[in-house]
Amino acid sequence: MNDAISPLRAGAARLRRGVLWTIFAIVLIIPKVNRLRRRSRTWNMVRALMAVVGTGMLVLAVACGYAAAPLAAGVLMLLFASILAPERPEFSIDARAKELGALIVVDGGQYVDASGSAHRVKLFLAPHRLLVLNPALQVLAEIPLHEIRALVVEPASADWSFRVERAETMATFVYEGTFGEHLARVAEATVRGQLHRELPVLR
Repeated sequence: MNDAISPLRAGAARLRRGVLWTIFAIVLIIPKVNRLRRRSRTWNMVRALMAVVGTGMLVLAVACGYAAAPLAAGVLMLLFASILAPERPEFSIDARAKELGALIVVDGGQYVDASGSAHRVKLFLAPHRLLVLNPALQVLAEIPLHEIRALVVEPASADWSFRVERAETMATFVYEGTFGEHLARVAEATVRGQLHRELPVLR
């Protein structure tokens, strides 16, 4: 009986050591892996390589009578290759505001462009311009502050609109929901505050 149990214990011990060493190695390389995941093409090549090597480790484990270390390593490598996709770039509003020189960022509601299409936006207010950015933080419109002739907040059916009027064109932002009026007036007051010195007679 003891002779039958001993190989099982020895195998379990080897498996445990193999798993522990694999986990230790993974912990050491996590920072490098995170850096690679930010580079989509490079990380996909690494994933393909890990899948190939992991499959090879499994084949080796089977050939060696289900050896613990290559078996554990192969399984973990295949899991990593299948689960860890490239890391999507994170867009930081603060970083984008700094890049554009914006001092204040406020909710822009739904921006209605020249074609009549609506886009959820943020308003980035810089010293000399008002920038309209979509959720991907791409600039949809740029309005030089010196061209603004009027700022108007008014009801729009069940919603509220904030209009930025220029000499020949205007930009319209629609705010929906219970706090629509509040958000529209916050946007208007923010832009007006920046324009106060430049356009004291702005209505």
